Amino acid sequence: MKQAVVSVTAALLALAATPLALAQAPLTVGSVRDQEGRPIEAATVSVVRPAGSTISAQTDAAGTFALPAGGIAALRVTCRYCEATTVAVRPNEPVVAIVRRYLALSASAPSPEDLAGLPYAHVESAIALHPFTLLAESSTSYPGSRLSDRGLSSVGSLLVDNGAPNYDIANGQSPFELIPANYERSAVIRDAATAFLYGDQSAGGIVELEPFSAGSNAQVATVGSNTIARAEVGSDSFGLAFGSSSNNTESRQRSDLFQTWNLNADQSLSVAAGSEQGRSFQLPDSSFAGSFSFGDAAFRDPRALNLYVSAVSDRGGYTMTAGEYPISAGWSDANFAAGIHSNGAVSGFADVAVRSSTGYYDAQALPFGLPRVGATLAQTHADVGFQAAADDYNIVGGVGAFWVNYAGGTLGVSQPAKTAFVLPSINAAVFPNAKFSADFQGSGSFTLPTLVDQYQYSGGLPMPVGYERNALGAVSFTYTDDSRVRLSFEEADESAHGVWTGTVTSTGFSAVWQVTPTVALRAWTMHVRDTVQLYGGGFPYGGAAPTVNAAWVTYDPGAGLRVDAIYRRDLLDGGPFYHFDGAISAPIRGGLRWYAGAESWMHRTFIDAGLRLGGP
Repeated sequence: MKQAVVSVTAALLALAATPLALAQAPLTVGSVRDQEGRPIEAATVSVVRPAGSTISAQTDAAGTFALPAGGIAALRVTCRYCEATTVAVRPNEPVVAIVRRYLALSASAPSPEDLAGLPYAHVESAIALHPFTLLAESSTSYPGSRLSDRGLSSVGSLLVDNGAPNYDIANGQSPFELIPANYERSAVIRDAATAFLYGDQSAGGIVELEPFSAGSNAQVATVGSNTIARAEVGSDSFGLAFGSSSNNTESRQRSDLFQTWNLNADQSLSVAAGSEQGRSFQLPDSSFAGSFSFGDAAFRDPRALNLYVSAVSDRGGYTMTAGEYPISAGWSDANFAAGIHSNGAVSGFADVAVRSSTGYYDAQALPFGLPRVGATLAQTHADVGFQAAADDYNIVGGVGAFWVNYAGGTLGVSQPAKTAFVLPSINAAVFPNAKFSADFQGSGSFTLPTLVDQYQYSGGLPMPVGYERNALGAVSFTYTDDSRVRLSFEEADESAHGVWTGTVTSTGFSAVWQVTPTVALRAWTMHVRDTVQLYGGGFPYGGAAPTVNAAWVTYDPGAGLRVDAIYRRDLLDGGPFYHFDGAISAPIRGGLRWYAGAESWMHRTFIDAGLRLGGP
């Protein structure tokens, strides 16, 4: 944060020099930042004159402001979800105001500070603290943990990690299975209304994870029930990270890097790569060993309608056992995409993409000798849409078209199958910055079968694509006092047609209360009823309508100490799983912190303690 403040101060001094020399009227300039050094947009900076008149200005996206007044002794800074602050003004110097922002209220998903402070060795457990996210875990490695926006898809959400979609097209194994503890630095959750931009697997929303955060060199070392190590070096244009975690049931390792080059005319070229692997022995008669690696590159030109061109290649695979019988699977993907996005209050966008996937699944060692599946899936995608934004509304609408082509099959017989989808979507947020706001969604999505779903029991005969197509209608209402409280209600209804027909309904309520400037309470509950059958028969969650919820208290007095206490109800093997978790950390010296946490996972208690260094 100190580096950020110094940089802002230098920039403001340069900014102030020219206007003050040329202008007749005095001008007071400055910057408003939160306790983590991030700029605060739309903060109101004001001064009250002795005569009672008020002069004020608002900060821009960079957190800077220019107040047409001079000879000011002090300024008052207010903003949404912030503690009002008065700062002194020194003559001929820019103002740098540090405001305490109530992060529990301002963040819609677990923040980088939350991810760094929570006790969870599995990142999906931390992400599931986001209201209206359903976490369904399994005591075996397959299918593993699944996250879904409002419970709208029992097969989970699409994971995009460090820019690479991570999806097992062979048999749908969990993409969270190999991520080490305390590895990810930030999480963004996009709801199912954006499915027209992503396609397959996004009916349950999209989770975007990043192992790097700007200016962070986070280091972690803890011991206890888990042994966790993480190291990161780099800058805003380069980063290298490595992480490892293990306990008596699993071991995970991963490394990532990225590099960005600034070219001529604001153009940039960035590359990223990563590799992860892991093993688990969750039950005496089952084991799992898997790996996933990727590389991607992207070129961006903001002057050419924000043009981007990107390419991603990845490869994954695993071996697991059912009793004493081995099962193996592997897949690889290549994805090419390009798009443009105009600027302005009303803007348009368009994207095109091609994704080719190849995979196999081998369960021939089982007693009943299932045939080996080997197949490919090619998807072509084009979308076009618009965004209109103002103080009282934010509307995003679009339509995506997808062409799907399966090839391959079982028993050495080619079993091609084709289909296509057109997905419309509209998402309208009304009065998003007011005390009362509403969000209306209408969108389409689809879920394609994995290669096993499509071919395992086909008997070598041609089969149509066994997809599910969904139509979603949803609404949410939110009230906030702009200071200490935010209340939300959501209702979603989705109908599915295709290989199975049914409906998903979701109803939830959430509350965030900044009890005092140092204590925040976040709580939510959601009830989901899913009548869409699974591939192969049966109903999700054993046919029961699950209720999931959480209550999360954070104590943060601002001196570096942080305490989290969490109650939650998730799903484990389709049934309710109640547990209490908690963590505490505090500074030692120079960014070094001590940490201790306790987590209940799979009906076991894990206790860890250690050191953490650097940013969130």
